[in-house]
Amino acid sequence: PAMVLVTAVIGVAVAELYGALRQAGYQPVALAGIVGSVGLVIGAYNYGYGAYPAVLFLTTAVCLLWYFVGAAHESPVLNVGATLLGVLWVGLFGSFAALMLGLGDPGLGILLAAIIGTIGYDVGGLFIGRNAGRQPLSAASPNKTVEGLLGGCAVAFVVVVVLSALVGFGPIDSFAEGALVGLAVALFAPLGDLCESLVKRDLEVKDMGSILPGHGGLMDRFDGMLFVLPAVWLLATLRDFFM
Repeated sequence: PAMVLVTAVIGVAVAELYGALRQAGYQPVALAGIVGSVGLVIGAYNYGYGAYPAVLFLTTAVCLLWYFVGAAHESPVLNVGATLLGVLWVGLFGSFAALMLGLGDPGLGILLAAIIGTIGYDVGGLFIGRNAGRQPLSAASPNKTVEGLLGGCAVAFVVVVVLSALVGFGPIDSFAEGALVGLAVALFAPLGDLCESLVKRDLEVKDMGSILPGHGGLMDRFDGMLFVLPAVWLLATLRDFFM
């Protein structure tokens, strides 16, 4: 069930990105990009890292051949690049959730820690930013504030540490492990958030989608998560203390 949900979220999110790219005048090979992104998720769950070269090769080849056979003509280099942006940013980054789920119960615990920490960052940043935000954070995201960023990072860290120590996230069941994961979430969630803001500003769109009334699309809700997932996976792999 978790894999079905992850696959659906990645598929919808990358479709939203391609929709925003089309609004901005790009012509991504959307079908190839969506299939490639979903293929990365399914392949990662079943075959681990070994699926990545095959899926990326096939997706890139299909995009290039799409223009070679004349199915599309306008700016092949630009539009193939736009297609692969979605595959690498949404599909590849999101597939780390599937890598975690492929480990069984330990991986599910790691994924829950990443998800709950990112939710803590979003909720904490929104609440503190609205009530105490004064200093603008970045030209790429003029509505965000330094206070909101710091507050969100603090909430993400505290939530992961406290829950790890009290109830545990599977193998993450100590203060020290929770602190490392919480730090990874606190550092990378805002990076994912700001990078999506940068892309939206460049495309001149307010939201990537409209599937969530008042909140934009799935891409707008999971932007921070896309950076958190690889960061937490790499932490787990390098430290090897909760794998």
